[in-house]
Amino acid sequence: MESPESYLANSNMQRRDTIEIIVEFSCELSNMRGKCIDIGCGPGQITKDILLPFLSEETEMIGADISQEMINYARQNYADKRLSYVIMDIESDLPSDEIEHYDNTVSFYCLHWCKDIRYAFENIYKLLRPQGTALIMFLSHHIGFEAYLRLKEDPRFQPYLQDVRRYLPYFQRKRYKDIEANAQKMLENTGFKILHCSNRKKSFHFTKTSLTDSACAVNPFMKRFPDENLKKEFLEEFIKEIISLNQNVPLKKTKEAQKEFFTLPYYLLVAHVQKP
Repeated sequence: MESPESYLANSNMQRRDTIEIIVEFSCELSNMRGKCIDIGCGPGQITKDILLPFLSEETEMIGADISQEMINYARQNYADKRLSYVIMDIESDLPSDEIEHYDNTVSFYCLHWCKDIRYAFENIYKLLRPQGTALIMFLSHHIGFEAYLRLKEDPRFQPYLQDVRRYLPYFQRKRYKDIEANAQKMLENTGFKILHCSNRKKSFHFTKTSLTDSACAVNPFMKRFPDENLKKEFLEEFIKEIISLNQNVPLKKTKEAQKEFFTLPYYLLVAHVQKP
């Protein structure tokens, strides 16, 4: 996910879900004061155009992302007098000056990329001042990641997918049966007071083209393939696997464009927590 332009053009699902959560928790967001950090802000569009208007004028927003390219793009295209951007890896040791430096944190569609979600939760706890809150949302299960596992067995792609399980969402990788209960327990063990925690079934309409473009925008493996032909083969097989895994949901056609699309199911973990 190194191309800000590609991500912006092909992240309609992420944008829709993030807006829904921001609207649902609009009252809580409007009550935030002081410094708020957006972990995994990406190219900055959601942070500036969607999130910032819901926050009090008294709130200073910091967008944080692990990608230098994303942060550079955000600084150039989504600047604001109340908004700044920093490089941060939420799974690394935090600098001492970041400890208890923030009054609130938010994070949307980011934490499922973490190898160790427990450590990420602990770092979010450390970032917060006492009584600070965190609103987080991330994928807990997505059928697309199961397709990656299948493709690892293909000799053509196997050399480039050796660490594929590392990129599965944490709760999907661990195959927890009750994701909500396990997430809540993990957050409580970190020290948080649970204000809300839910694991929500969602769905999104994709055509084969839009799914391919979306996959390209967030695929962690594409840059590993040595040539364009193999990359194209990989994408074609990836789409076939997703459709195969989703075979109980038939293709449909829109009335307007008569384009075939299918409904892809997935789950989102949403938590609103507070540091005592």
